[in-house]
Amino acid sequence: MSDRSLWLSEWCPTCRTAPGTRCRPLAYRRSSGRTPGSRLLLHVTRGWRARRCPTCRALPGDPCQMPSGREASRVHEARLRPGRAELVAETAVWEELDRRGIALAEVAFSGRAGRGGSIDAITLTRLVGDEAKRSRHDWDDELAGALAAPVWQRYGAFAGQPALAGRVSWGVAGREISIVGRRGDARFEECVA
Repeated sequence: MSDRSLWLSEWCPTCRTAPGTRCRPLAYRRSSGRTPGSRLLLHVTRGWRARRCPTCRALPGDPCQMPSGREASRVHEARLRPGRAELVAETAVWEELDRRGIALAEVAFSGRAGRGGSIDAITLTRLVGDEAKRSRHDWDDELAGALAAPVWQRYGAFAGQPALAGRVSWGVAGREISIVGRRGDARFEECVA
């Protein structure tokens, strides 16, 4: 499983963003800030350390190696791409939620500058007839990391943020992702997708 919060401890090989900050679009311009229509993102290449290398068989967390056994000077290209079971695209997450019969997925989170962020709970709601069945979801598969990804994409390592507590909601019927919560004393609501 690939925990996207750990991706933030690495430099991004795609956009060269520093550890602790979220990725920026490749068409980023310092003078104008965010480009119009750009989405919040973490480049999939940033999660290379959480993946096993298909080329040299290095385990997650270990550096890539040359055939001689020495450490490679850079990461193998195959390791920079997502694995087969890794849910990194939004469409893959929606398909997995549909496959499991989930109507609503909610991810509770909290965080602040200096302390970072944490995922408090993941709740999945299934519709069985007219009744909604809620269950807690554990961090045992890739779906959990993918559902929590909007937190890390939006707030990075929570640098410069006041105390935040909120909930990311994945509404399957309308294909809508929203973040609702409290930033300091103020309530906020944002539609991510």
